[in-house]
Amino acid sequence: MNSECEVCGAPAEYECKLCGRKVCKDDYVNNKEICAVCEETLCHLCGQRLAVGYCAICGRLVCKECSIKRGRALICRGCVKVTF
Repeated sequence: MNSECEVCGAPAEYECKLCGRKVCKDDYVNNKEICAVCEETLCHLCGQRLAVGYCAICGRLVCKECSIKRGRALICRGCVKVTF
């Protein structure tokens, strides 16, 4: 891979399987095969998909599949079970 890391500018060695970002070894999470940026934005419930927002009740990052919309707010599956 002949390019620069899209996070820090160092030589890129890997490509993130979620976003396609080219990153160096320091910005790559080997066991998940994703970049550090995607790891920070993973859904706190499933840990597999990128989050789309925060749960309005508990504040966890949630993806579309792990949440429901109530008006303009997102509610995570965990809070839905407890609250509704």
